[in-house]
Amino acid sequence: MNPPAQPCGNLAPVLLSLGVKETYVIKLPSLLVLVVAVGAAAQESRSISNVLPAAATKKLAESLAAAKPRAQHLWRDTPPIAKDGRINAYIEISRGDLRKWEFNIARHERAIDRMIPESIGGYPINYGIVPQTVSYDGDPFDVLVLGPPIEGGTMVSGISVGVMLMEDDHIDDAKVVITPHDAAGKPLYELTDAVKKELHDFFTRYKRHIPGASTSVPGWASRVHGLALVHQTHTFFSQCAGRSGDCLATRHK
Repeated sequence: MNPPAQPCGNLAPVLLSLGVKETYVIKLPSLLVLVVAVGAAAQESRSISNVLPAAATKKLAESLAAAKPRAQHLWRDTPPIAKDGRINAYIEISRGDLRKWEFNIARHERAIDRMIPESIGGYPINYGIVPQTVSYDGDPFDVLVLGPPIEGGTMVSGISVGVMLMEDDHIDDAKVVITPHDAAGKPLYELTDAVKKELHDFFTRYKRHIPGASTSVPGWASRVHGLALVHQTHTFFSQCAGRSGDCLATRHK
């Protein structure tokens, strides 16, 4: 009879850092078999839809047409991931700002979309977009950048520390959370429970003053999930241009 599976000792921390939930070693008479249970990374990857809705596909076409007159365009021509692996982010809204700035693709500059009431408060985090991406609502994929206020209109980069899952008017509107890091690659800021609560409370109420609008933040996902979403929304940008209807793109693995 084979002995029961045992936790996989010294390899566990390494595999856990890659998003693997559980690891076991099963000892057989003449064979040592490492069994890796399906981890969080694999589960989350399968949860990411590789279909861009028809409305978003149409909006992508409109955005590319609006950007066409410019030989160089920040959203169209900047890669979403830098050569060193960091995620690029264009800051639309500085932390603490009551103004809801949005990057106007045609004008190639920020414009104020609306004001956030003082009773709700300013944005609790730097807010922006990842270039060369399109998300399920047809807009560039949103990014939240931890740390002190960053001036709007600035391009920064950082590493994924998680994802804020969100629905805006019942459409998937998740946002990757990134942070700058030190020379050793260690995150300078953490996505703590306190930060999660602050973000949750803000993004569930920041549209309550708009008739008919609704938002919800049902949960959080891992840093691996965040990077996978950047890749998937970049795939939409690359593969769904010139298409119509629901766009079935290559699934990021």
